[in-house]
Amino acid sequence: MGCICSTSSSEKVKTQGYEDPTVLASETPCEYPSSSITVTVSEVDALYELYLKLSNSIIEDGLIHKEEFQLALFRNKNEKNLFADRIFDLFDVKRNGVIEFGEFVRSLGVFHPNAALEDKIACKIKLISYKSDFLKCFRAYCLLK
Repeated sequence: MGCICSTSSSEKVKTQGYEDPTVLASETPCEYPSSSITVTVSEVDALYELYLKLSNSIIEDGLIHKEEFQLALFRNKNEKNLFADRIFDLFDVKRNGVIEFGEFVRSLGVFHPNAALEDKIACKIKLISYKSDFLKCFRAYCLLK
């Protein structure tokens, strides 16, 4: 007879912001050649393994902080890059300074080889509009000098 607090070894450790892979898979659409279906649960599980490595690389709280994101991209947590900052901001849907697992999966969905072209274009437009906003602010700053 087992204790109520015992867990099986196959049960995953759940971090802050954890969401059920089945739900995430169903909410992350991709256009597979045969039909319009979603990302698979096994793909979400693989992303969870990657997420755990990233989210505990500096701060062990199960959330991806900007420094951890930078470390994953550049192997240097202090490397600054406007493009990487913008990607982080796009992934941080809740605007709370960290990327939770659900945000991570949904945001990466646009980069899936079978993601809808419309979603890829919308992502590109968001990145371009950020650059445009940056240039407008920079020009305004220069005019104030």
